[in-house]
Amino acid sequence: MTVDRRSGAPVPRVVPGDGGVPVGSLTGGLLDRLRRRGGHATVTGHRGRGTDAVTFAGTIERAAAGLSRRGMCPDDVVGVLAPVSPERLTAVYTVLAVGGVALPLELTSDLETLISLLTTVDVRMILVAAPLAGIALELADRSRVRQVIAFGQAPETTPFGELLLPSPDGSGYDPARGLFDNGVMTYEVGPGGLLTTLHAHADLLARFRRMADELEPSADDTVAVDAGMPEPDRAALAAAALWHGASVVTAPGDCEADVRRDLAAFRVTVHRTSRTGWTGRSGRNA
Repeated sequence: MTVDRRSGAPVPRVVPGDGGVPVGSLTGGLLDRLRRRGGHATVTGHRGRGTDAVTFAGTIERAAAGLSRRGMCPDDVVGVLAPVSPERLTAVYTVLAVGGVALPLELTSDLETLISLLTTVDVRMILVAAPLAGIALELADRSRVRQVIAFGQAPETTPFGELLLPSPDGSGYDPARGLFDNGVMTYEVGPGGLLTTLHAHADLLARFRRMADELEPSADDTVAVDAGMPEPDRAALAAAALWHGASVVTAPGDCEADVRRDLAAFRVTVHRTSRTGWTGRSGRNA
């Protein structure tokens, strides 16, 4: 029996079913579902770098166990500093899989805003794309952040690959262990100062269901997510696509012309942005 790190209370194992929605987090049960159903789904960056969906889902589970070994607990807030990419999706889903709150840090925010944000919500860990590691380290120096984990190699950071190593003693965290709450935190700076909003698991799951019902993604589809989407929508849409066997392509551009150019080669069938609404296989906008 697994015990909660904070309370010491036993936490029953919950095995995700195949009842149409994930359990525990947006990717809870995804790996098992993909293995059972087969298919050729992939998760790909806009420049063509990607991986098959089974490997993607497996990476999230192994990385979640790695974060737990490094001291992350349910309810912890973890910063994510990366452009819209497979790495950003991996980071967000990994944090959710440990029962934590993912806080994506927008590249348009100034340094002082990010420092204030990290301090206010008590972030102790940042997952970062290697090219942005210098910024993450500066944020760590001026906040309570104690661990910076980078996708790739970057001086003074822990490589993300270390999270994927097996536990030295064979024990470890099971991402399917329970029905903890988690979520995605967004923020904005208004007249009254810094405002944060927590989009809890129930909200994310509602978006997941709505998107799956409206779009009916299938193994024949390629679904695009881009920087114009709100973070909770992007996380829910990519998860819903993979859950139903579709491939996912990420596009970091914030200009629609750039996004369309980036995605032209991928034969995208489903694309949703805040500018155009839903675009499905028939080309209708919802």
